[in-house]
Amino acid sequence: MTVHAGNFFAERLPAADAYLLMEILHDWADEECVEILRAVRRAAHDGSTLVVIEGVLGEQESDPRPRTLDLVMLTVTGERERTAGELRALFERSGFRLDRVVDTASPMRVVEASSV
Repeated sequence: MTVHAGNFFAERLPAADAYLLMEILHDWADEECVEILRAVRRAAHDGSTLVVIEGVLGEQESDPRPRTLDLVMLTVTGERERTAGELRALFERSGFRLDRVVDTASPMRVVEASSV
């Protein structure tokens, strides 16, 4: 694994088999998320995996922590947590396919997508 810091909006990302974005997308509006994801897709080869770790909202959320984080994000950055369906729409606009959402013991979920 190689950690690569940079600017999604200004720099070309390196080619890789997998990309990990943790708590990135919830900081940005939909259009900026699509721009970030398209930058990853341009660097990715067919079959690359995208792993997103975020507080993905459930349709029927019983755990209040993701909704609380959603309110914090709204007040601090003006952005929000998203549902799996909202992430799927962003991925589809960017050349990725949502493969699965994995629950964890924390309020964070692991979202796996593949380049198409």
